[in-house]
Amino acid sequence: MRNIFLILITVIITVVCVKNPQSVQLNFLGESQVTLWKLLLAFFIAGIVFVSLLKIGKKKQRAYEEEEIDESEEENSDRKSQLSDEDREFLS
Repeated sequence: MRNIFLILITVIITVVCVKNPQSVQLNFLGESQVTLWKLLLAFFIAGIVFVSLLKIGKKKQRAYEEEEIDESEEENSDRKSQLSDEDREFLS
């Protein structure tokens, strides 16, 4: 399903770029002439990079949170092993 979606997006981007060959004037940090398809493609690629960076950050955050949970479980099991039988019975 993901491959079909990527192929569809690629076809749509290609059609949009082919249908927009005209040149546009870009007034940002100076004036320049840029073809519209190059500008559209540049913004599309910038969007892909931005979303990829967000996903990478989210994966790292999840991994960090899972490590914290694992460490806290280990600490709890260590504490329980240090308790006497009487203390374990009281806590149960």
